[in-house]
Amino acid sequence: MQTETVGDGTPDLAVVACLHGDEQCGKSAIGNLLAERPVLDRAVQFVVANEAAIAANVRFVDEDLNRAFPGNPDGDTYESRLAAELLAELRDRRVLDLHSTHSHPVPFALVDGLDETRRNLVRATGLDRVVDIGHIPGGLISHVAGVAVECGYVGTATAERNAERVLRNFLGATGALDVPFDESDPEVYRVMGVAAGREYEFVGRNFERVEAGETFASRDGDELQADEPFYPVLMSTEGYDEMVGFCAERLGRLSEVS
Repeated sequence: MQTETVGDGTPDLAVVACLHGDEQCGKSAIGNLLAERPVLDRAVQFVVANEAAIAANVRFVDEDLNRAFPGNPDGDTYESRLAAELLAELRDRRVLDLHSTHSHPVPFALVDGLDETRRNLVRATGLDRVVDIGHIPGGLISHVAGVAVECGYVGTATAERNAERVLRNFLGATGALDVPFDESDPEVYRVMGVAAGREYEFVGRNFERVEAGETFASRDGDELQADEPFYPVLMSTEGYDEMVGFCAERLGRLSEVS
């Protein structure tokens, strides 16, 4: 794990990249920002997390780091030990966690719950969609006051540009960097469950409503059909081993959701 704090004092903000070693858009965004030697108006900690997975250009070494929290300092896996170390660094910070995905080209935010702190962090991303994914165990944002952002497709220059745009907007909105920024009122989605299954081709579109009885994935003539209407989130053909992705409901704009 690499960490660098920029600005005076003890940081209450942190930016995390590369929980997954093959999702390097956040690392690029942090590197580009720090190369400018920015003058920050408050201290920010920058973290590049999974160095071993980055070196191998793989998602993880032993287990998914973003399913390993809170971790164990004496754990059997590299990621379990790293999760405990990382959480000790971040426990008192407000966190922006940068990712990329196989599922959707347009950036969106993810949170675990919508208390006032998380609402403010979501607004600070400037993004148009946020997903409350809180019932999924082991994620970093379930253990810190944080917001994750899926910045675009894995390994693309577009994801790198999106990550840098989100990073600069977030630092502007939180008063760390003197740059123009937008505060958004995004559409809120809440995960209700998962669409399980291996090696299915996802034939729908994320964030577009699937009606009851509609086919949204198929495999060798076997079709997955919706039992009830839902909105696909993080669904893809290649993103997960054991599932197609998540099923969500749409709740309305953040300002309208209690």
